[in-house]
Amino acid sequence: MVDAPRQRTERGTGLLSSVLGVGIAVALVGFASNSLLALWVRTTVDAVAYDAARRVATAPPSAPESLRAEVIADARRTLGRHGRRVEFRFEGGPSSDVVVLHVRSPGVSLLPRVLGDGPVVADLDRRIVMSREPS
Repeated sequence: MVDAPRQRTERGTGLLSSVLGVGIAVALVGFASNSLLALWVRTTVDAVAYDAARRVATAPPSAPESLRAEVIADARRTLGRHGRRVEFRFEGGPSSDVVVLHVRSPGVSLLPRVLGDGPVVADLDRRIVMSREPS
């Protein structure tokens, strides 16, 4: 007696490829979210630092020395909790023709510390140099 041919089904054959595809999609969304957040923080810190340097550069020469400390305090307040981690330092004297603001900011990462010890996208270390406005 000849057995009838068995019907082959495709049930369960795509499990590994489906799991791998979903895993890759989740990893890419996570990487994109981490990169966008890091670049947004870097851009925000850069803009706040630029505004702080501009405020000092456009201040009249008779402005008090405490203006620099006030500008830095305002910049930290604008950045919220991240402002405590950012280092602002004016270089040069108040009578200089240029205002130099050195800014250092650590990057932000959504990755766990175990995975996040690699290169961080948004570390910021720059000097903003502006000429003083003539009065």
